[in-house]
Amino acid sequence: MQGILQTVNRLAAASQIALLDQGRWEEATCPICPSGIESVPFLTCSDRLREPQLRNYQLLRCTGCGLIYLSPRPVSSTAGEFYRDEGYDPFLSVHAPRGLLDRIYAILRRGTLKWKKRLIDRRTGARARILDIGCGTGEFLAILGKDYRVEGIEPAPEAARWARERLGLKVHTGSLDDVEFSRDRFDMITLWHVLEHLPEPSRELEKIHRLLADDGRLLIALPNIRSLDSRIYRSHWVALDAPRHLWHFSKPQLELLMHKSGFEITESGMLPLDTFYNSLYSEINLKQAGGNLQLILSPVRLTITTAASLVWGAVSGQHSGMYYILRKS
Repeated sequence: MQGILQTVNRLAAASQIALLDQGRWEEATCPICPSGIESVPFLTCSDRLREPQLRNYQLLRCTGCGLIYLSPRPVSSTAGEFYRDEGYDPFLSVHAPRGLLDRIYAILRRGTLKWKKRLIDRRTGARARILDIGCGTGEFLAILGKDYRVEGIEPAPEAARWARERLGLKVHTGSLDDVEFSRDRFDMITLWHVLEHLPEPSRELEKIHRLLADDGRLLIALPNIRSLDSRIYRSHWVALDAPRHLWHFSKPQLELLMHKSGFEITESGMLPLDTFYNSLYSEINLKQAGGNLQLILSPVRLTITTAASLVWGAVSGQHSGMYYILRKS
């Protein structure tokens, strides 16, 4: 069995090299540390949406700062093809739920949207100007729009069009490079599970710094690779999400990156839905890889892991999903 796994890994590595030679992949480096700092292998994982049995993506750990990141990674011209699977359908949140899990998630998500608005309500003033980067079909902006002046940016053209035509929102198609904003700066800018997808996070943060008012706030939400559920599920942890998640920032690495970009963290906390979501879908990954035995163990392990992760997060501050509030340095 061990020999078979070694053969599979060798074939996967050869496949990666072939893709790299074809110009579809590129080597990445730590965005925090100077060039020349060594990075070492951390683990390998599969694409949870495509190849559940073939672990062919390499995560590295920077020996300078400890950041974990994907390398090789898709070049920008081919990265979009990895977002065409159903799991990244921008309309998942507006479609009628199909199965039991979808219905449970839809109920929890509605509560999470209200929680996110309360988070913002407590940290900004009335009629504040807010920009949501990666806003999808705009449900969160629609809730905010009752009390704030809101805009969004969404790379998926059909999702941005939906937000404009169905919800009447001011949503721009593309990235920060594609949009010309008015001279008024934003009081708050939000990135909900976006930063980990950006190939050049420092460059994007510099643009955000210019768009944010001097007394404004930046809100970032990220999965946390130091959480207990990440340590339990390892290569099956759903939030690894290779090759779409390029960076795995925990708080120390995020602080270093933000310091370089002119920000400082003023607050951090737990994203309430993420512990359940990440444990549930990690179990699904594990069942796909492990067969009947994992199917039997799954309900018990899911319950224990979710509960233990919540307790561990409360004690250590290492939650499965984290939000960070930042201001200009």
